Amino acid sequence: MLGGVDTAGLDDASSIAPSRVAPDPVALATAAKALAEARAPLIIAQRGAGDAASFAAFAEMVEEWAIPVCSWWAVELALPTDHPCHVGPDPSPWIEEADVIVILDSLAPWWPDRHRPRRDAKVINIGPDPVFSRFPVRNFRCDIAVAGESEDTLPALANVMSHARRDAAALAARRDRIAAASEAERARMRETAQAGAGAPMSKEYVSHCLGEALEGLESTVFSELGTMLGPLPRNARNSWFQEPHSGGLGWAFGAALGAQLAAPDRLIVATMGDGSYMFANPTVCHQIAEALELPVVVLVLNNREWGAVRHSVTGMYPDGYAAKANEVPLTGLTPSPDFTLTARASRAHAERVSDSADLPDALARAIRIARDEHRQVLLDIDTARS
Repeated sequence: MLGGVDTAGLDDASSIAPSRVAPDPVALATAAKALAEARAPLIIAQRGAGDAASFAAFAEMVEEWAIPVCSWWAVELALPTDHPCHVGPDPSPWIEEADVIVILDSLAPWWPDRHRPRRDAKVINIGPDPVFSRFPVRNFRCDIAVAGESEDTLPALANVMSHARRDAAALAARRDRIAAASEAERARMRETAQAGAGAPMSKEYVSHCLGEALEGLESTVFSELGTMLGPLPRNARNSWFQEPHSGGLGWAFGAALGAQLAAPDRLIVATMGDGSYMFANPTVCHQIAEALELPVVVLVLNNREWGAVRHSVTGMYPDGYAAKANEVPLTGLTPSPDFTLTARASRAHAERVSDSADLPDALARAIRIARDEHRQVLLDIDTARS
């Protein structure tokens, strides 16, 4: 039994054998040749790097070949954020100079109206369905397509590239340049995060504090319009998941509950905005957490608005009437409910955090209660604009 749920049969073999697509050797060799010969390669990864072995192989390959990796709109971690080749979430300016771009299992690898790849760049798409054929509106270029699961394609690609000729001096110089840029980006993120302290706190600051609180702990963060990869360092496979590109309002809380069931001894953190929290049907989620004894830590980054709606409107119409208003119409969530009462109704430990100076201690307390008392926790964190 697990949390009152009968686990008998969970380890039985599947009743329907899945199909598996193997990478085409010719496409693989062509992609490897292009990458090995590239002067300014770039990889954009969104959906992880496969299993533990391929995750490690990918990290070794990009360092060996000095390839910058961008985690644009990443729903899963493909490379540790402190890896010298991890250049952050924004493909600019790398994409403007890249002569070979690998789109690694990425539905939307860049914004066409913001990012400008070179017209002569060779674009390689790698993934179970490299060009996402079920999405007819997707029209990103594909000069070479390599089909297969990342746990198959990435080690195979690394193996083929290991036999390619290389210019050691050129790779060393490029590796140093990427590492310097990567460290500079991390320093910029830390500076931005620290500047976000105060009342209210910024998402970057909350992310930074959470990263410090999780240091050295086996943990997974599920973020839905909550904490941000980058300001929040993540270094292990399965340590970061973000809401799916299809949407997912209310996704993070439920996903975290499922993850806690799957890994009872792992620290599971769900971070989300206040609107996302309400969409999760929180009364039900907290009741399930109590009933099944799931010690999930929930962080509500409470800005008292539909932040995604406001950002969409002001992003599309930066000079419009809505953007000039004191409050963008139809985005306000005031008066804000007292979410701590919702959580306490299911005997959760719950706190409101309004002062940034109090956040580190509140996070430490939340983690201790979840781990030592095996009890769910909610922190309602003030991130509202003044």
